[in-house]
Amino acid sequence: MSHSYLQGKNAWVTGSSRGIGRAIAAALAEAGCNVALHGRNRTNLRTSGEGDDLNTVAEEMSHGPGGRVIAVCGELTRPEEVKRCADEIRAAFGSIDILVCNAGGGNLTGELDFGGIPDGAADFDPDSLAKLNHNLLPTLFCCRECAPGMRRNHWGRILTIGSIAACGGIKTGGVGHVPYAVGKAAVQEYTRLLAAQLRHDGIPVNCIIPGNINTPSTRLRFGGDRETPREGLSRLEHAGKPEDIAALALFLCGPGGEYISGQLIRVDGGEQTWPC
Repeated sequence: MSHSYLQGKNAWVTGSSRGIGRAIAAALAEAGCNVALHGRNRTNLRTSGEGDDLNTVAEEMSHGPGGRVIAVCGELTRPEEVKRCADEIRAAFGSIDILVCNAGGGNLTGELDFGGIPDGAADFDPDSLAKLNHNLLPTLFCCRECAPGMRRNHWGRILTIGSIAACGGIKTGGVGHVPYAVGKAAVQEYTRLLAAQLRHDGIPVNCIIPGNINTPSTRLRFGGDRETPREGLSRLEHAGKPEDIAALALFLCGPGGEYISGQLIRVDGGEQTWPC
């Protein structure tokens, strides 16, 4: 990709204090974008050992070869917080040209939770449904906030982040995953709907669906070195890296993504091969 293609574009990557979101933000910054990092607060990255403070991460990333990097914090399930964060970014950069909706996941507090209330398909606790909104609402509200500016400027890219858990039934009946999987499935369908609408404005919208990705938080949750393949397995049969997701995000935001829209693209080493 030509380095100049994204030079000076302004990107907001939600949920980018750590893990996959942080890898995407770093790739966009290195490609020349001005990037807004985002976390629910400035210190939740400590729980997975990925730094001390989001501002420090932004400063360190700004010292690389790419554009300016800032940090914003807010609870994106609240539309007023979404608007406040977006206004901070627009005040710093002037516009939001690229939106990557990565905020979500299984934890509701910003800390890593290792258990919780039942959330199986047949026996979920209603309180567990907060995870559905935790994964869906940030995408809905951020896209609603940022799409009008892209339409006015006649340029934009929107990426959402789904999950392999939302692409097929889970053998356990989804125990431990139902609200998360349903929320991510809704994100994936919303991506199609938004792509259909923004197609008329020339704005591509796509969803990246990670498989089993080796992040510091997954190592803390599930244990083991998830990068080391077990004996007899190929490199496509074990965990991927955050950089695998970031590479696709960079491609879709670049010239290669100009004619790709409305697609749900799995990055899972071929674990699932049926239609989404």
